[in-house]
Amino acid sequence: MSEVLEMEKIDWSRAPADSVVCPEKNILLRDVVQLILDGFEKKSEIISELSLTDNDSGTDQIQEILDIFVPVINAWKSGSCGMGCAGCSGSCGG
Repeated sequence: MSEVLEMEKIDWSRAPADSVVCPEKNILLRDVVQLILDGFEKKSEIISELSLTDNDSGTDQIQEILDIFVPVINAWKSGSCGMGCAGCSGSCGG
C-alpha cells in the first residue's frame, strides 16, 4: 500500500530560510527568494531556473511564496515599502 504524503501548510512569511519547498530536489525557501531577488517573478520562471517540473512536489507552493515575497522585495528595492510591516527594522517608515 502506498501512502500519499501531503505537504503541511506552511506560513512562508514566517518560515526560516532553510525551509524545504521541494524535497525531491532539495530546493529551499532561500533558493526561491534568491531568484526573486535576481528578478524572477513568475512561477514558470522559478520552475525553469530550478530545473523543476509541475509534477515535482512543492511546486504548488511557489506561487504562494511569490505572492508574499515579490511585493515586499520590489517595495524594498524601490525604497517605498510603507506597507506597515510589523517588526520591520527598515527605514521605510511604514
